[in-house]
Amino acid sequence: MEKVGVSIASRIGITAAIALIAAALLGGGYWWLRTKAPRDTVKAKETGVKVDVEQLSFYGDRNVRVDGTVFRPSETLDAKLPAVIYCQDRSYGESWCRSLAGSGVVAYCFDFQGDGEKAREKDLETVLKGIRNLRHVDRDKVYLLGEANGCLTACTIAFENPKRIKGLILVSPGFNPLEISRKAKRYNGTVLIVDDAQGRKANLEEIRDFVY
Repeated sequence: MEKVGVSIASRIGITAAIALIAAALLGGGYWWLRTKAPRDTVKAKETGVKVDVEQLSFYGDRNVRVDGTVFRPSETLDAKLPAVIYCQDRSYGESWCRSLAGSGVVAYCFDFQGDGEKAREKDLETVLKGIRNLRHVDRDKVYLLGEANGCLTACTIAFENPKRIKGLILVSPGFNPLEISRKAKRYNGTVLIVDDAQGRKANLEEIRDFVY
């Protein structure tokens, strides 16, 4: 009877150990599935280059989450690339970012969470910090691309962060960016004004020359 008792106890112990290991593995797998965003691959229409597309969120003050999409060339995942942050709503920026990534840069577009210009600026600051810390981004070559009212947001953040923004790309801004604030006079980055009337392909060639 003693031998039977020891055998049963051993089996119970082994079963419990297996259950703990399985729980740990399953728990780890569940964490991975929750935090690892699915990646898709598309082609940039203008260049035919394969582009990886991935959902990526950043957290700012008061744990506010800014959701966005990052685009990067598929064949250069280990390289440090220039980055362009599109400063307008994500629905407008995805085609821009896909084309930019096809031209050899990391591109990111996102949804503004707050209302009003100050809230938009805070969201962009959160994104800027996150993008500069990505392993495949050259943190010394980060650019802001503004379109429509995103031009003003891009200019404001660039002028307040002159050491972190290499340059500004403004699509038909409708104003002189170097005259909108006193801080603009202390901005050492370069500014490229793009005329969207000339077409996307010409715009991309101009932007590529600018960031490289």
